[in-house]
Amino acid sequence: MDLQTALVVAGIVLLLLVVAYNQWQIRKSRRPRALQPEDDLPPMREPVVGEEIKPEVSAKLHEPPRPETIQRKEPTLVVPPLDDDAQAAQAASPLVSGSADADELLAEEVADGVARSAPSARTPAPRNAQGTDAQGTDAGETSAQAPASSSAAPSASQSASPSAPAAPPPPEPVAEPIVADGQPRPAVIDPLIDCIVPLHLERKASGDRILPLTGRLRRAGTKQVHIEGLYEPANAWEPVTAGHQYEDLQVAVQLANRGGPLNALEFSEFVNAVEALAESLDASAELPDMSETVANARELDGFAAACDVQLGVNVVSDGAPWSAAYVQNVATQDGLVLSRDGTRFTRYQAGPDGIQRALFTLQFGDTNFLRDDLTVKAGSQITLLLDVPQASQAVKPLKTMCEYGDSLAQRMGARLVDDNHRPLTETSFVAIFQQLQALYDKLEARGMPAGSPVALRLFSS
Repeated sequence: MDLQTALVVAGIVLLLLVVAYNQWQIRKSRRPRALQPEDDLPPMREPVVGEEIKPEVSAKLHEPPRPETIQRKEPTLVVPPLDDDAQAAQAASPLVSGSADADELLAEEVADGVARSAPSARTPAPRNAQGTDAQGTDAGETSAQAPASSSAAPSASQSASPSAPAAPPPPEPVAEPIVADGQPRPAVIDPLIDCIVPLHLERKASGDRILPLTGRLRRAGTKQVHIEGLYEPANAWEPVTAGHQYEDLQVAVQLANRGGPLNALEFSEFVNAVEALAESLDASAELPDMSETVANARELDGFAAACDVQLGVNVVSDGAPWSAAYVQNVATQDGLVLSRDGTRFTRYQAGPDGIQRALFTLQFGDTNFLRDDLTVKAGSQITLLLDVPQASQAVKPLKTMCEYGDSLAQRMGARLVDDNHRPLTETSFVAIFQQLQALYDKLEARGMPAGSPVALRLFSS
């Protein structure tokens, strides 16, 4: 009996070790990755929505893009004339020194964007904070990856003024359709990142009847679950709303996020919840194949991992270390907002749609501004980080971050460097700008531009 008991215990321990190893491998594959725009895109797969779909339902699930979709703004190489003061400052600035004609033209365009803008898990996204040939990691980590720091040199006019940055110009108004009270809200489910299960109702169902039955349809493991109804007056899908009558329903689970791809266990949990809802509503569900859905999730996760990049620059003191209290005071005066966990400050900026979204973050080593003694905690380096997939290209986030970093360097008696403490030059700015554009193009080609709603969902925890 002792031998049998020992064998049983050993088997259980071995099984637990295998499960733990598999989970470790999944998380390991989603760790920060270098910016490598030369990587090929994996083949795009069709969304899983069931094997047999009625023509009318298929048409409803593949509606044309909405007119309010955020439009991407391409960079331009047009350089406006500089006034006398800006020209003098530009001549004195080491970040806009002469170089080859082509590089100079591109760098001037970058600097122009900075002059006109204001400063302002998949674990946490990977970051790049280098000049030309090395990649960075967070403060305190080793750095030996591809270049990434900022796509733009700080402007000459900004370099000439050490005062606090001016307020950002108001975003241009974006024409959006007016939605009257009681009309459906925009749909959330997207075939690009969701596994969609249509539910065909025998008769119309009200939102008041459906909502109490959706308690289990919030999350499947670490993946979000959404349910939408086809609202006849608007002929559009919308999140289920009390007081509305729906002809059909669709339930979707997100295929991947920064926690990894949808796995078989999460898929089973999702399917069980959908079947329970269908039974309660006397509806028929078109359930997808599990193996195909899991394969879709892994492919999407692989693409997302290749594009999950952070770019960073560092502000390093030329003299005595700064106290955490001083850094907190500077960040607060500049309008940055402290995170709930107290580990970073965040710069928010309105996008083309007028909504305030995170632009970049400021970290001071491992300082927690809510728990640490800020009068004792000190350091010589501030790190600015840009989460590339989550910031819209239209607001030129990298230029804004670099402008703010240069402003900090001037006001605090510091230098703007990469993670190897190499000064950021015009050549490094041009190289990073080109690689960043390649990353934006990858996301655009996949149908999920940086900062778009679908990208915000995919690159979230």
